[in-house]
Amino acid sequence: MHYFFDPEISETSTHIAKSELVHFKSLRINASEEIVITSGKGYGFSAVVIDPATGQVELGRKLAGDPKVEIHLVQAIAKGGRDEAALQASTELGISSATALQAERSVSIWGSKKTKNIERWEQIAIAAIKQSQQLSLPKIEFAAGVSELKPVGAAFVLDPRAELQIGEVAPSMAYTVVVGPEGGFTELELEKLVDRGFTRVRLGDSVLRTSTAGVVAISCLQLMSGRFGQRLD
Repeated sequence: MHYFFDPEISETSTHIAKSELVHFKSLRINASEEIVITSGKGYGFSAVVIDPATGQVELGRKLAGDPKVEIHLVQAIAKGGRDEAALQASTELGISSATALQAERSVSIWGSKKTKNIERWEQIAIAAIKQSQQLSLPKIEFAAGVSELKPVGAAFVLDPRAELQIGEVAPSMAYTVVVGPEGGFTELELEKLVDRGFTRVRLGDSVLRTSTAGVVAISCLQLMSGRFGQRLD
């Protein structure tokens, strides 16, 4: 069943957001077809399409999202769309928020394009929750440096030189994961993060790309916290 996004959907709605009509057309949605409309706010509705040309729908039952591990991703801005690839995959895994971090070694500098790039990240996240069939949209934020970061729950910065491995951390229901840029964090940035409550952890013996490191870390933390299978206490 296809998922569509409408942040204004409510029990009294008779039409889906006009912005989704292009998606209707690309998927060749027909009258009488069943869909799900997600609000991105933790709930949605099953619906039957009445008129795909106008977006008229008949809402069915209200859907609510299941409780999940709260994970906040801080992804350093990277070149070549690697940060966007990380955002997309991490959103598919069900993160609660994503912060674009302007790290010292970030090759790409958002500068005056910050607002435009945040909007692009939001669109990537919307597409990802529709594809992965989720009811919650992660909040997209921006940090101009590590000094602006605040840990939520158990907070970690990925560091391939760290002694602590991610499999050794205690299970939690809330995490913050910080991923550096292509060249990694400077030692000063790492020191600032530790001072702010972040613990250095490594994923193993391999050094992963910035586009994959966060995804691997999120998967590990979700497994440890019971997101996939039995909870490990």
